[in-house]
Amino acid sequence: MPLHRLRIPQPRSLPRLQFYKISYRPLTLPITIPQLTVYPSRLVSTAKMSSQKIAIRTDKAPPPFPVYNQAIAHDKTVYVSGQLGMDPESKQMLEGPISVRAEQALKNLSAVLEAAGSNMNQVLKVVVFLVDMKDFAEVNSVYEKYFGDVKPARSCIAVHQLPLGTDVEIECIAHL
Repeated sequence: MPLHRLRIPQPRSLPRLQFYKISYRPLTLPITIPQLTVYPSRLVSTAKMSSQKIAIRTDKAPPPFPVYNQAIAHDKTVYVSGQLGMDPESKQMLEGPISVRAEQALKNLSAVLEAAGSNMNQVLKVVVFLVDMKDFAEVNSVYEKYFGDVKPARSCIAVHQLPLGTDVEIECIAHL
């Protein structure tokens, strides 16, 4: 049979797909708890929340790099950037064992907290960054002196390196 006489079936047209827009709305009858309105999977405070971020800066702690602030206060919480074992006056990293730099980092953290209107007793969460986990016990011996009976939640993370070649950096979140 010659090729021009071959019957090649034509593709059938597919039915058109229709898409429907689905919208989700919160529960119409919220459960009310004093000062909180509870919706499924989220909490919404009935108190007016401030959405303004306030940058915190103090001369009693080393200046931050130009890309961040020493701390940010928002609502009733202050988020303090990582503090190093650097002297705020000379802007030099302290020499000696890691305990010296850890102590200075905690002093710098305290100075930033005070500038924000908080203090070490209001700290909720601390993150300690160490270049070598062998220094864990030495840093803990200094750390113990700065917090009261109710210690904040804490993480200690081993990292490859830290800014300015230091071996310890400490950051925190505190209540105002």
